[in-house]
Amino acid sequence: MGNDFVTSPEISQMFGECISIFFITLMKKLNVSNFCELGPGNGTLANDIIRSISKLTESEINFYLYEKSNFFDHKKIIKKKKIKVQKLEKIKMIQKPHFFICNEFFDALPINQIKKINGELFEKRIKVGGGKFISTYEKLSSKENSDTKCLSDNQILEISPLMNLYLKRIFRHIKAFGGGILIFDYGPLKKKKIDTLQAIHKKKKCEVLDFPFKSDITYHIDFEKISELSNEFGLKNYGPIHQKKFLYFYGINERLNLLLNSASSAGLKNKLYEQFIRLTDPKGMGELIKCMFICNKNLNIRAFNN
Repeated sequence: MGNDFVTSPEISQMFGECISIFFITLMKKLNVSNFCELGPGNGTLANDIIRSISKLTESEINFYLYEKSNFFDHKKIIKKKKIKVQKLEKIKMIQKPHFFICNEFFDALPINQIKKINGELFEKRIKVGGGKFISTYEKLSSKENSDTKCLSDNQILEISPLMNLYLKRIFRHIKAFGGGILIFDYGPLKKKKIDTLQAIHKKKKCEVLDFPFKSDITYHIDFEKISELSNEFGLKNYGPIHQKKFLYFYGINERLNLLLNSASSAGLKNKLYEQFIRLTDPKGMGELIKCMFICNKNLNIRAFNN
């Protein structure tokens, strides 16, 4: 993978600070003192949350980091009194409420693409031909299910079995022990049945197979399917809402003003404002990225109200 997609925590500390305010408002209501971030990357978001929460609560906290990459070094996570940090190799949690955090985690997982052609189902496969990767559709022998029955000719269903596996494990834990999961990811409020796989190489859009192992690849998350899956576990889902709305509600404007007032130069002020715009621009991440929260309690979370 490359490094063409920049995530919100890498843009500004304000993103993690707003998330911290959200969690603080719910910690006592949901009796949560355990956190788990899936796919922490370089640890930027974890550091911002740990730093912020340590200032806002005196509670002892366990912060778990689920990361398979051998390049991740959890020792780079900042040390704070009463906050214990631990790396996880598997999603196997202690039997207590947790806040799970997934920022652009699911859109990095593999997907299957199933297309209906002349009334029959085909799945996209990747093969090697002429010394390069090529894509082709192969007919499926399996019968239609509830998901594929809704497909019309030339429509595409995108499924991530691995995402469903992660979500089922997390939902099962939330149902049994409480807590919740906060998801930020790319995708529309209502996903269309089209090919959403996309790639960027050296800051430019390209075909997914043009630069194998060198481009950043993503696709649109289906928030409706996540909601339906959570309902199977009897959970309550809030959202999705635009990232912009979440950040506004949890204080990004106020935090920006504080940072601007303490900025030592005009250059720093301009940089802070540019970071704010990148996170909230309705033509960019502000509306492209959606936010969703799922738990086992009926709550009045005003940020997610229509």
